[in-house]
Amino acid sequence: MDGHPDLLRVGPDGATIRIDRVREAVLWARYAPVRAPVRVILLGPAEQLSHEAASALLKSLEEAPSYLAFVLYARAPDQLIPTVRSRCAVSWAPGGRGGWKDRLTAAGYSQEEAEFLLPFLDSELDLAPFLAERREPEKEWEKAVEELAGVPLEEVAARFVAYLEDPIRRRAAAEALFRGLEGTPADRVLAAAEALARGGREAALALSGELARYLLRRPPGGMAPERLAAWARKASLARGELEANVNVKLLLEVMLLWPRRG
Repeated sequence: MDGHPDLLRVGPDGATIRIDRVREAVLWARYAPVRAPVRVILLGPAEQLSHEAASALLKSLEEAPSYLAFVLYARAPDQLIPTVRSRCAVSWAPGGRGGWKDRLTAAGYSQEEAEFLLPFLDSELDLAPFLAERREPEKEWEKAVEELAGVPLEEVAARFVAYLEDPIRRRAAAEALFRGLEGTPADRVLAAAEALARGGREAALALSGELARYLLRRPPGGMAPERLAAWARKASLARGELEANVNVKLLLEVMLLWPRRG
């Protein structure tokens, strides 16, 4: 369908879908269809809309002409800015992981290896290194966990930033970081947040996703369910706060110090 005159794809430039891309789409939408009954704007991943881009999109979503259809897709709908989400009819579709598994097995991984690897993958960017060369994911995981044992929290945070493009090591560093929060003095937690902040918004976004998954999968013992849910929600909504130009270091400090709140 690429190249069809009545289809426009709108995607991110780097980490976000910027306001200029949305403005281009709004201008494109002014014209009636050329071949098809409707014009379609396919936009996503919608959770990557910048705050400004989402605001620019709202009026068009509310007042779309009859010949125009917006199709927004998201891998993490809870991270989509609420004002956009509330203006959309929700339809759930199977994720791409089934296709990823087929591609991994075609690249020479066993069924067991593919099943082990899938939970580490968040995007095609995560998948690509494992298709480019045959790797041993289970051994890599064991080695990464072993290397991080006993490492100070600040160094674990620095390694997380260094491992952003390696899904297995990134996950190992994230889990070591979260496990290390308990019992670590607040000043050392703040030092870890500072090390993470050196990775900028990319590191903060990656950490928020890892934390949300960690809390859903391995709830810390002794934490009340409502506090656990609040912490996970904070991590999940961090993307929107980052897009609203919140201070990266401050947001990381809030996420890491959340269990200490009175």
